[in-house]
Amino acid sequence: MMDSAIVFTYSRAALGREAAALEAFTESMTFFGTASHDGKCGEPINVMGTTGHSLMIVPGEYDALSVLVRSEEFRELYTKTVFAVPDIGYELGAYGQGVQEYMARWARVGTEMALL
Repeated sequence: MMDSAIVFTYSRAALGREAAALEAFTESMTFFGTASHDGKCGEPINVMGTTGHSLMIVPGEYDALSVLVRSEEFRELYTKTVFAVPDIGYELGAYGQGVQEYMARWARVGTEMALL
């Protein structure tokens, strides 16, 4: 069951680095496409905004996604991308059943700490 996702947010390429940004995007699609084919994550979903603000969502299992973002190949690709698209960022978070589990933990811990 896919319960997590890596969510990348970004906008426009740095001025003069558009070709490098396009190359990084193509490489990221290859990286996550291969990982998806190998069963390490789901197919990446791209959401391109009309104002230049965009997302890429990579669904999967938390543990498998954690391994992907810690891999040397991902770190190299991400570093390259930061030079071309300086405002790129990502989060590894939960959705669906993963959110329910996260919120249940949050409520339990908050109650135990007498904060809820």
